[in-house]
Amino acid sequence: MKLKTQTDCPVCHRTMEFDWETQDIPHFGEALLISGVCSCGFRHCDTMLLSQKEPLRHRLQVDDEDDLNARVIRSSSGTIRIPQLGIDVEPGFASDCYISNVEGVLRRIKDIVSFASKSALREGEISKAERGDEIIRELEEAIEGRGGLTILLEDPLGNSAILSDDVEVSALTDEEAASLQTGMILLDEGSEG
Repeated sequence: MKLKTQTDCPVCHRTMEFDWETQDIPHFGEALLISGVCSCGFRHCDTMLLSQKEPLRHRLQVDDEDDLNARVIRSSSGTIRIPQLGIDVEPGFASDCYISNVEGVLRRIKDIVSFASKSALREGEISKAERGDEIIRELEEAIEGRGGLTILLEDPLGNSAILSDDVEVSALTDEEAASLQTGMILLDEGSEG
């Protein structure tokens, strides 16, 4: 399906055109791709996954360099956890889908923790900045293959995965799935109203 719509640009208020297209994306399923560019330079792109699978948890013990190469497919509804470090990366309204490897995910998390640690230091929250620095050191060790971390990838819509022979995959209970953020508005076809 392809569709074009027009709306006012939020920056300059001129008319801008949006393209809407559905595509089947490997590992993610059917997705709606939305893109628009205004003559003033404002751009907006979004991807909305339209498929839903069984809610799953993928668990990978990261102990060495081989584990760092495991492919990670994170949909916009996937939550990444590193329990040993107390890290939960939950999806928000503007969450992106991405395909990376474990090393790439650890580097993304390291960048976020580094930013938060520097912000805490500027705010005078020394203990938070010090804890951030500890987490960064542990992430660096894992990135160098001297890890000992567990990565959990949980997705209530089942569109995320870790691809490795060593990954443990298990179904989430209804309660576990309901407690996870999805980063998007979900429509329940069975509800009345």
